[in-house]
Amino acid sequence: MKGQKTKASTWIVPGTSVLLATTIVISGCSTTEKKSESTSPAASPAASAAASTSPTKDFVEISWYMPKPIDNMKDQEAVEAAANKLIKEKLNANVKFNLIDNAGWEDKIKLKSAAGEPYDLVFTSNSSNNLNANVQKGAFMPLDDLLQKYGQNILKKVDPRAWKAVTYKGKIMAIPAQTPYSPASAYVFKKDLVEKYKFDYKNVKSLADLEPFLKTIKENEPNMIPVIATANGATSGVGLPDYTTVVGGISYSEKDGKFVKTLDIPQNYENYRIMNDFYKKGYIAKDAAIKTDYLAEAKSGKYAVLRDSGGYTEDGSKSTSTYGFPTVETFSSQPTISTASMTAAATAISATSKNPERAMMLLDYIWSDKYLLNTLAYGVEGKNYIVKSGTVKDANPTIEAKSGAEQTWAIWHNWLGPLWDQWDSNWNSTKALEAMKKTNDNGKASGLLGFVFNNEPVKTEIAQINAVNKEANPIFTTGSMPDYPKYVEDTKKKLVDAGIDKVIAEIQKQYDAWKAGK
Repeated sequence: MKGQKTKASTWIVPGTSVLLATTIVISGCSTTEKKSESTSPAASPAASAAASTSPTKDFVEISWYMPKPIDNMKDQEAVEAAANKLIKEKLNANVKFNLIDNAGWEDKIKLKSAAGEPYDLVFTSNSSNNLNANVQKGAFMPLDDLLQKYGQNILKKVDPRAWKAVTYKGKIMAIPAQTPYSPASAYVFKKDLVEKYKFDYKNVKSLADLEPFLKTIKENEPNMIPVIATANGATSGVGLPDYTTVVGGISYSEKDGKFVKTLDIPQNYENYRIMNDFYKKGYIAKDAAIKTDYLAEAKSGKYAVLRDSGGYTEDGSKSTSTYGFPTVETFSSQPTISTASMTAAATAISATSKNPERAMMLLDYIWSDKYLLNTLAYGVEGKNYIVKSGTVKDANPTIEAKSGAEQTWAIWHNWLGPLWDQWDSNWNSTKALEAMKKTNDNGKASGLLGFVFNNEPVKTEIAQINAVNKEANPIFTTGSMPDYPKYVEDTKKKLVDAGIDKVIAEIQKQYDAWKAGK
């Protein structure tokens, strides 16, 4: 998904990348048995034999629910027909996608589960159709036996560390997607401007290092805004890579092993003091706090400095492809791999599924066949994309998928599962995918990996804290407060009144129990 941004969806990023992250890592039973500490489920000869004789005698239709990836989805019938030719032949089944508008997604899928309605596959994550909450409610089916019998290709490709993030009391409850678990963030610059003003962008190591360039743009480019900032998109450089968000306003220090209020972190205070300074100097748009479509703003070409488009590439190819104009990038920071980042996209089988075996077979087929995966993601050749080199039956063709108003089909690859099998395209180049995978492989795991906070004992306080964060986040991310020190202190007080201290105490209690259980 990273690198595949949509207007409709905003997904959590690992680490404390904005001041008061509002996504809550909630619910779920935090204690895992020793099985969850292993690498990945081992495949046995018996399981392989069972898979080879898997029951496909009766034809079935496999239902798959997910939020609508883009608003303008019009080619579902054609895409499903192309995919189902393969699926029918191999599995004696069809797949039927149920794509729900984002505005109603959470409510509709919750009601469906609560009513016990039968369905098969469903998108889940730490922030959308929350995995942990669903496990607590018994909405999902344990997958261990199904993976052993029918998921051999999945077992080969899932990052072994990721099973910890989806394991509850020793049972695997979802299949974690291949996705950037620890995406390095970057400062991104319009290439023509750094060349025009001979700015040494490679030596930018902090927010403060941007000042000379922003000043130059402000004084010499009246039609440009020096740096992008929006209500839901923090500027590169404000991240806290040594901290992992637990709930909004509370972070875990990877160095100290302690839970702290994010507003109390000195580096966080300094980062947003600088953003406030930039705002006062006119480097940030005056109406930045009411801008909510980060990608549209970035693609407009009116900003000199942007943030990465979902990952850092040394040659700038990823942001150039996403934003539509030449860019250059320099590394900013890399967060730790957390439970939240490893569950940014996952697929579960409903506890009400009447066809769990065939559902697992379908997932395994997608994880094994690049053509099927990319057909479901990109759509139909000639209708939704064109081939620029090679053929779609090759291992590595290069394609150009339609975008913008012309795009009428898209499912992001990691919503389906195997991101690294994506064809080279304008969504992600092969080089960008390789860079993301390398970052994953080299990423450091958080001390909280496998810990899941159950917010039920403090759900009232969490709701109150979220209300404070919803109001404060756009102001902090854009620096648009008139009196910075006062705004910080006022927000701190509001969070205390909302019950943040009680929440920290509950997190610590659950963490201590989890650690003792390990």
